[in-house]
Amino acid sequence: MIEVRKITDQDLEDIRLINQLNSSNPNKPQNEKEFCLYFYVEYYAKFEKENSFIAIDTDKNETVGYILASKDYRQYISNIENDFKERASELGFEERFFLETHCFELYGKDYPAHFHIDVKPGYQHEGIGTILLKTEIKHMKDNGVKGLMLIVGKNKESGNKFYEKNGFKVIDSNDLCYVRGIRL
Repeated sequence: MIEVRKITDQDLEDIRLINQLNSSNPNKPQNEKEFCLYFYVEYYAKFEKENSFIAIDTDKNETVGYILASKDYRQYISNIENDFKERASELGFEERFFLETHCFELYGKDYPAHFHIDVKPGYQHEGIGTILLKTEIKHMKDNGVKGLMLIVGKNKESGNKFYEKNGFKVIDSNDLCYVRGIRL
């Protein structure tokens, strides 16, 4: 049975592991691993616990997925710049840091919230991502958020089908990715 609940500090190691298991390049250099872990996990665990959830297989007592979210892009940019901008530069990712944080500004008026979701290999395509996403959408609606968005690589065929199936429309695109959003 799958149970979903808000994340706690005790969940961080499981979330990190799932993030690494889903990495497009598990052999990336240490500086890039540190950057990605902060950017896709640590930030949310530090600043956005109230907006983030994990899925647990209660039969195995195992964390099998997560959805980490920020409900306000302006607060997100402020927090992440104050907390990590200097370190991102030290790691050699100043330009990537800027691009990945400020990409939300263009759509923030209509889609102020964004998220990152992963399901552990071996548990994918079992509906866990849908359960997590529906939990997040309900949470955001209950908190007065009017839109949720994310960026998905055009080469992520399975992911794009998943978001389309769950009501996320393409609101913009470039050569590499789609910006997808849903109004709440």
